[in-house]
Amino acid sequence: MEQKNTAAKSLRILCVGDSITAGYTDNPTWDGPFEFGYRQGLFERLQKSGYQFQFVGDSPEPWDGRFGVPKNSPSPDLRASGQDRHEGHGGWNTAQVLQHIDQWIGKSQPDFVLLMIGINDAGRPPAAENLKGIVEKIVAARPQAHVVVAQITPRSEFIQSIADYNTTIRNTLVPEFQRGGCKVTTVDQYRNMLKTDGTIDPGLFSNKINHPNATGYERMAQTWFEAIQAILPVAKN
Repeated sequence: MEQKNTAAKSLRILCVGDSITAGYTDNPTWDGPFEFGYRQGLFERLQKSGYQFQFVGDSPEPWDGRFGVPKNSPSPDLRASGQDRHEGHGGWNTAQVLQHIDQWIGKSQPDFVLLMIGINDAGRPPAAENLKGIVEKIVAARPQAHVVVAQITPRSEFIQSIADYNTTIRNTLVPEFQRGGCKVTTVDQYRNMLKTDGTIDPGLFSNKINHPNATGYERMAQTWFEAIQAILPVAKN
C-alpha cells in the first residue's frame, strides 16, 4: 500500500549520463531525427501508465549546439511540457560525472536516478571505481531515492572492456550497495543493442559507432520504464 501511495505523487526523475542520455543520433549531420533519445519513449510510457512525474536536470544539450543543432522538430517536443530536463553531457566520462553529481543531486532532489555512464572510459581502470563513487554520493545525499545503474550499451563493434565493466556493475557494484541496504538496482541496456543470437547489431546505431537509432532508444526506454514500474507501481484508482 505504501508503494502505491508514493507512486501517486509527482516523481522527480533525474537521467544522468553522456551523449546517449542527451539523445544524440548521427550528429553533427543530424540526418537521423532527434527525438530526445530514450527520454521521449520513457516519457510516453510513464504518462500513458498514469504516473505523475517530472524530469529534472539542467544540461543544455543538444540545443546549445556543441555538436550541431538538430534539424528536425521532435514530436512530441518535451520542451513544450517542461520535460526536456536531464544531465546528459556529450563526451563525458565517469570522472566528470563524479565531479558534478553532488551539485546535480542537491539541486534536483530526485526520487529516481537513472544512471548510465562509462562508454567513454570503460577501458580505463578508474571507471568502475568512479562509478562506485558516483553511486556513493547519490545514496549519501538522497538515501530515499532509487538509483538504477545501467549496464551500458555497447559500441557497434565488440569491446571486451565494456563487457567487463558491465559484469562488475552486475556482479559486484550493485550487490555491494544492496547488501548495505541501499535502494540501488541495475538494468541491462547492453542487450538492447544485440541481435537474437547475442551479437551486436550494427543496424541499431545511428552514427555507426555508439549512438542508438530510434529503435535502440525505444528499447532502452522500455527497459528503464520496466525498472521504475517494478520498484514503484503506479497508484490505481
